[in-house]
Amino acid sequence: MRRILLAILIAAGAAFAASQQPPAPAPDASQLCAREFGDAFKLDPKFSPLVADLDGDSQEDLVLVATSKNPLSGEIDHHYRAIDPYDAYFGWGDTKVTVQFAATNAVTRYVLVVHTWRAPKAKFVIINLPFERLSIARVARRKKAVNSIHAEETGGLASDVFWDGRKYKWAPSSVTGD
Repeated sequence: MRRILLAILIAAGAAFAASQQPPAPAPDASQLCAREFGDAFKLDPKFSPLVADLDGDSQEDLVLVATSKNPLSGEIDHHYRAIDPYDAYFGWGDTKVTVQFAATNAVTRYVLVVHTWRAPKAKFVIINLPFERLSIARVARRKKAVNSIHAEETGGLASDVFWDGRKYKWAPSSVTGD
C-alpha cells in the first residue's frame, strides 16, 4: 500500500513539475527580422510580435511590424514576396506600382509574415495595409474559421488579412479588438 501511495505521489510530482516548465521560447524578433528580411527592415518597437497558424498547416507563423524605406529591395536576396492584398481588393495588384502609393521620404511601416518561423517556409512583406493596432482574430471564410491578421485603423475601421490557401487576401471586418 505504501509503495502504491509513493508511486502515485512521485507520478503526481512529476506531472506537476512538467506543467511548471516554461513555454517554448519566443523568437528573437530583431535577429529573425534581420536574418529573414535583411537590414532594410527595422522592427517597430510599438508592436509586439504575433504568433498564430495563419496558413492552416498547424505550425506557428510569425507576424512582425517593421519600418523600411524600400520594402522591395531585398525580395531576391532574402527570398520573400512583397504583396499588397489591400490594394488588390480594389483592383490594383502590382506591388511595383502600389508601393509608390505611400511613397514619401518618410519611413513606412510594413507587416512581415514568416510561415513556420522556426524553419521558414515562406515569407511575405505586406505593404499599404492601413493600421494603428494589429492582433490575431478568427474569421469565417467559406464555411470554416481561419486565423487572420486583424488591422484596426483610427476611427474604428477594421479589416482582416487572411490566407485563402494560395495567397493573402484583404477584407473589411466587423470584428473589433479590445
